[in-house]
Amino acid sequence: MNKLKIILIFVLIGAISVIGGAYFKMNSTTSHENIESSFFYNSITKNINNEDIALSKFKDKWLLINFWATWCAPCREEIPDLNTLFSENKQINLIGIAIDEIEAVKKFLIDTPIYYESLILNDMKGVEISKSLGNDRGVLPFTVLINPNGKIQNSFYGKLDIKTLKNYLKNTVK
Repeated sequence: MNKLKIILIFVLIGAISVIGGAYFKMNSTTSHENIESSFFYNSITKNINNEDIALSKFKDKWLLINFWATWCAPCREEIPDLNTLFSENKQINLIGIAIDEIEAVKKFLIDTPIYYESLILNDMKGVEISKSLGNDRGVLPFTVLINPNGKIQNSFYGKLDIKTLKNYLKNTVK
């Protein structure tokens, strides 16, 4: 009987550790300093006018990339805050990458304008690029900050808390 209690205690402790670790990981930002952004910079995407855009044009600058979709409620909710951030902070290039169909994005933009560069990747390449930049969970929205050296400074899962992001950028981007 004592042996069974000891085993159950260890199983319970292990389960609590796994659940706690998963909860912590789900609710955190992640630093990906060792992840390279070369796959991103070597890619070509489309803008809202269906023109090819080489992502290499964003090299050597601070870059905040927001992956989103028209069907994603938290993505839609954070766009006005990102518009404000874009208008207030000229040290950072901000781009939104919609993992969506061009027509859906055009329709969405009628009611909700986006003032920063809006690009579209409506195939698996959008998911691949997001994952290459650290989105190991495959969630939207997903936002990543890349420094001028091409290193991923930080990434943010889910809807952004704009005040926290502004403070982070103020202390990081110099």
